[in-house]
Amino acid sequence: MLTAVFFLSGPTNNLIIIMLICGIVGGVGNTLRGTTCNWVVLSKNICLGIIASIAVPLFLNLVSSDIVKSIYVNEKNHISNYLIFSGFCIIASFSSLTFLNTISGKVIQNLKEEIKQVKSENEQLSKTVETIAVSTESNTQMNANELEKFKTSSYAEIMNSIKNKENKFRPLDLIKTEVNQDNTEIDKKIEILKNNNLVKEIELRKGEKAVALTEDAEKIME
Repeated sequence: MLTAVFFLSGPTNNLIIIMLICGIVGGVGNTLRGTTCNWVVLSKNICLGIIASIAVPLFLNLVSSDIVKSIYVNEKNHISNYLIFSGFCIIASFSSLTFLNTISGKVIQNLKEEIKQVKSENEQLSKTVETIAVSTESNTQMNANELEKFKTSSYAEIMNSIKNKENKFRPLDLIKTEVNQDNTEIDKKIEILKNNNLVKEIELRKGEKAVALTEDAEKIME
């Protein structure tokens, strides 16, 4: 109950009143400009006018307008913001059908763009997964003697930093902050580990690289 009272207090209450009044006024105006004027047409236009007025906040959000937000934040400009908001509501209700069709088209267009973006991100993710799958393939199996030379403390420190329970890729920049070696030296060792199929690497967004251990590297650390 208190939440409802708070929601309908102050600016929210004023905005609702403005939308209702402007919806009625715009609906009447829409009726008067037509050739047919009776109670059925008037009632219809008033209802459409109120609906169009209620849709104004959505329209303002779609066009990235902060008028409604300013009403809640900036008390000094309340009157001017209320007048601007009222003007939008009057225009919307006066041309209710056109306005509602326009805003519906805008919402659908935005929805299509978001779906397109999601599909694009999914495609990018699929490419990343394919890259990971390719990078995890072992080209050659190293024998025990070849693995021994990578059991030194410097290589072990790097591989311990890369290692994690889920065997996920870790950002290379994060590895460099954890390993007590020069960054240039770390890059060289990572490259050697990659060439010997002990580390797999992928490229994340903005050129950031991530690495993970291969099965051969896991054998070294056993």
